Amino acid sequence: MHPEARHNLQVLKLDHNSFGSAGVAHLAKGLNQNKVITQLSLTYCNIDSEGARPLFEILIYQYSILEELNLSGNHLRNEGTKLVLRGVSVAKALKKIYLADNQFQEEDDVLDSIGRCMKKNVNLGRYDFRYNFIGDYGVQTICDFLEEANHVFEVEI
Repeated sequence: MHPEARHNLQVLKLDHNSFGSAGVAHLAKGLNQNKVITQLSLTYCNIDSEGARPLFEILIYQYSILEELNLSGNHLRNEGTKLVLRGVSVAKALKKIYLADNQFQEEDDVLDSIGRCMKKNVNLGRYDFRYNFIGDYGVQTICDFLEEANHVFEVEI
């Protein structure tokens, strides 16, 4: 999809297509300047940490109206999750991010990325972190972030 092309497609669901990080890189060439898509779902597409950079590029486009991004069931792990969260923190229209089942840990650098994102992106009110490796320490840390991020109204862990 060319950035200047006129399309009415607002919701793009490519769930359960195993195109991986190489496929998301190709997808990003069409979506990194997209002004139309409001929902993008890439669940269980075999995207690993290499796919985080193209996802980051989609998220940081200043004229994007992407409101919901579902990346559940991929393999971003710690490094990929941190990079995606960097993009999420500046995504102007994003209202919900799904990062469930991406095999990331509650390590301090990942939790710090979550905290920075929650504090910086005041439009983003819903987070889905289910089915990752977050224990009591991670839950408490995220709860502490919520004291400053009072615009966040839903966090699934």
